[in-house]
Amino acid sequence: MKMKRPLRYSMYVFFCMFCLSFYAHAQNTTITGKVISMEDGEALPGVSVKIKNTNVGVTTNVNGQYSINVPESATTLVFSFVGMTQEEVSIQNRSNINVSLAPDIQQLTEVVVVGFGTESRKLLKGSVSQVKSEQIRDLPVASLDGALQGQAAGVNIVQNSGTPGGAMNVTIRGNSSISGGNQPLYVIDGVPMTTGDFSQVGFGGQGTNALADINPDDIASISVLKDAEAGALYGARAANGVVLITTKRGEAGQSKISFNAFGGFQEPWNMLDMLNSSQWKSYRNDLATGRGADPIFSQEQIDNPRVNTDWLDQVFRQARIQSYELASSGGNEKTQYYVSANYFDQEGIVRGTRYERFSFRTNLDHKVNERLKVGSNINFSYAKNDRVEGDQSLHGPVPNAITLPSIYPIFNDDGTYNQDGPFANPVAIYREALNEAHTFRNISQFFAEYDILPNLQFATKTALDYMNLRETSYDPVTTRQGERDNGLGFEANNEVMNITNYNTLTWNNSYGNHDIEVLGGYSFERFYQRTSFIRGNDFPNENFQNLASAAVISDASASGLDRSINSFFGRIRYDYLNKYLFSFNARYDGSSKFGRENQYGFFPAAAAAWRLSEENFMAGNATFSELKIRASYGLTGNDGIGDFSSPGLFGASRYLGQSALIPIQLENPELRWETTRQANIGIDAGFVNDRINVTLDLYHKFTTDLLINRPVTSTSGFGSIAQNIGEVLNQGIELGITSENIVGGDFTWSTNFNIAHNTNRVITLFDGQAIDNIGRGSNRIEEGQPIGIFFGFESLGVDPSTGDIVFRDVNFDGQITAADRTKIGDPNPLFFGGITNNFKYKNWDLTVFFQGSYGNDIFNGSRIFIESMKGNDNQSADIERRWRQPGDITDIPRATESDPNINNRISSRFIEDGSYLRLKNLTLGYNLPSDLIRSWGLSRCRVYFSGQNLLTFTNYSGLDPEVNYSGVSNQVFGTDFFTYPQARTYTLGINVDF
Repeated sequence: MKMKRPLRYSMYVFFCMFCLSFYAHAQNTTITGKVISMEDGEALPGVSVKIKNTNVGVTTNVNGQYSINVPESATTLVFSFVGMTQEEVSIQNRSNINVSLAPDIQQLTEVVVVGFGTESRKLLKGSVSQVKSEQIRDLPVASLDGALQGQAAGVNIVQNSGTPGGAMNVTIRGNSSISGGNQPLYVIDGVPMTTGDFSQVGFGGQGTNALADINPDDIASISVLKDAEAGALYGARAANGVVLITTKRGEAGQSKISFNAFGGFQEPWNMLDMLNSSQWKSYRNDLATGRGADPIFSQEQIDNPRVNTDWLDQVFRQARIQSYELASSGGNEKTQYYVSANYFDQEGIVRGTRYERFSFRTNLDHKVNERLKVGSNINFSYAKNDRVEGDQSLHGPVPNAITLPSIYPIFNDDGTYNQDGPFANPVAIYREALNEAHTFRNISQFFAEYDILPNLQFATKTALDYMNLRETSYDPVTTRQGERDNGLGFEANNEVMNITNYNTLTWNNSYGNHDIEVLGGYSFERFYQRTSFIRGNDFPNENFQNLASAAVISDASASGLDRSINSFFGRIRYDYLNKYLFSFNARYDGSSKFGRENQYGFFPAAAAAWRLSEENFMAGNATFSELKIRASYGLTGNDGIGDFSSPGLFGASRYLGQSALIPIQLENPELRWETTRQANIGIDAGFVNDRINVTLDLYHKFTTDLLINRPVTSTSGFGSIAQNIGEVLNQGIELGITSENIVGGDFTWSTNFNIAHNTNRVITLFDGQAIDNIGRGSNRIEEGQPIGIFFGFESLGVDPSTGDIVFRDVNFDGQITAADRTKIGDPNPLFFGGITNNFKYKNWDLTVFFQGSYGNDIFNGSRIFIESMKGNDNQSADIERRWRQPGDITDIPRATESDPNINNRISSRFIEDGSYLRLKNLTLGYNLPSDLIRSWGLSRCRVYFSGQNLLTFTNYSGLDPEVNYSGVSNQVFGTDFFTYPQARTYTLGINVDF
């Protein structure tokens, strides 16, 4: 009996517990599902899923999936996402609920790519400009930086020359560094790109451009991160801004094949007016009589010249440009793909120049299961660049065509090249000299994303960026340079490889009205570079061009470089009611570039935003459809310094016929990053139901610890040592306006406008010492002035009594000496920007894009030579109004070989207003009627005409106001010295979708 009672009791307890568990199970149900976009079927990550009238909720993961426990009393789930209509779905005893959200016209806003993710534009806290693929479509440019020009506020892009495939100078919010580099960091599909000029054979300032290896048609969007909050996750390399590039990807659904092509021609839009044979002979007679000699040419020779060669016409040409692209994209729910192949061919308007590129891209995404997604991005390209020397070279076709007098013929009577002039025959140069650069590029990355939990995701990405640049140069004896060396050849090879690995862990969740995201990550980069260079001369004849045929190897060198950087980074985002927005970003970088004491740097940033338009007191406001105030502050770094600037170095030498090691650099173990502290205040406002959107930003950038080579006493045996010295300030304002001016109906009109102003000033330098006499324009860096001002003598005009230039006596000592040099110009613009108008009428579309710069000066260094009136070189036709006799009123001084006044010294005489407004692009397109093309098996067929650089409004007298002979130099810019100008381009194109 005693045994039964415990058994009955135990059974009773078990039964009660079973009932309670059944009751609990009945009270709590797990509901799972997926949320997609009704517009394109794509999964929506970050959607808030809440139980109605409670604070219980979750958010969808990267695949749009969710899982939520709901009590028996729950009847409705609420699905909400910024830019989408809110959906309320009845539970009705279901355990699986899938939802499609439709775009909310009232709240719709694009998703913007930011560091390690995306964010709704309305929830942005930092300063980010986005350029979509539609904005850069149909532009006949070789590189993405060319496509970006004038499209984003605060991004100043100068196309240094018209060289096909040439480098551009890109600065974001001003020049922050003197020696450490001012170019932004480029990140493609989440991985930093290798950028810059890796050429070893000198061609003036117009080097190669590693960005040209990317086909602009593969780009889906470009985001420019401008303030510290937006760029802090890239830490030590973000001081100059970050350009995030995302490439196109496939989408689930019907496969699509696209064919895009254009072809056309380019031509010079401006030519210098140089002296013809008669004018040049008359000018040379003036020089002779001025020194008391007899005239050189008779009047008969002046009036009836035997030769009158237009050298510029011989060098410039109408050039072809063409591009063909075939792309395919599509996939299913598990696998999506995008594949493209492109051929781009641009002849230069200067004969002998050409840029050809073959590129192939494949982007693949595959969902292994509900938790794991893998993918790859692979880009191969090969480019061949035919180049000619320019800018500072005595052997460039353009400088020689400008300066060689027209009295010399192209050929001698026996058919050989005439080389009698003071300069080399430019026709011989471009016809006979060989200058080729061959670039092979492979940018490949592989990634995986794994959902550890519904709201916890791990992502890893490994990338390889490999580039091989081989340069071949040969000047045969038929050129003046080759004749001097009996044939001159170069062979250079530059092999660059960057291996990158990124790992991130992301957690996000929603607690009632609180949305939180936490990201943490680690990355590692390893950079390798191997170079070799060989110079040979004395070749058998012009048919033997390989260096193996050179009798003398006059120079040979090779070098190797390994460096690495490892980083820890993190971000916390907190949003309350999508109204009060906060973020904190930080990165901890370690680099092998810097000294033992400071190899690591910490770069944090914080931001907050308040969406006033979501407040109750703004309800019913008829003025604002969106109003947000943003503020951020943070630190970013700059590691653009030479790789071996910190350690003490030894170099090889020879002593008494034997090899030896000698010290060549002082050690500085305390060398560290330049650091930029940036504060940003911004306002985002929408009007008329978001048909007009305005973004206004004010920023203050203060850069300290500038990386500068400080002079040391010569008794030390060294000339300088790299140290952190100096400060630079940039502050400015940016304004961007987008508007839908006319919507609905057959005719629509939209406008995109941006303008920016930046003030740059050097605060401190070492002992206040200015850095002077930089470049041909005598650029200068001094405290209290912008970087790179022009410093020389101030011209007061031509003295009517003597014909000499009068220079201002700055120190009033009665003499014109070096002490009278002063600031004579500033190459930094006051304002720059662009405006695009898009019109559509039925099947027609028209895009008109103007881009310009205002308030910048140009030092026209070419005029120093073509207005010198001293030697045998040709002169500008402007010297026809030169001073000839007392009383003449003119701006051109006298012609004289004896010039004690030094009329052509560096002075304000050669400073010109570089402001310009350019019709950068005009495109007129027509979409063929769908009823017609459907029978052809096409879903879209558009034909268009596009014109590039059609009009340029400027007072600049040179070939092109958008110019810099020194490429992407930090210290020398705004100087023109016989620089290759940009072309005017006309193209016809077609876009076809199957």
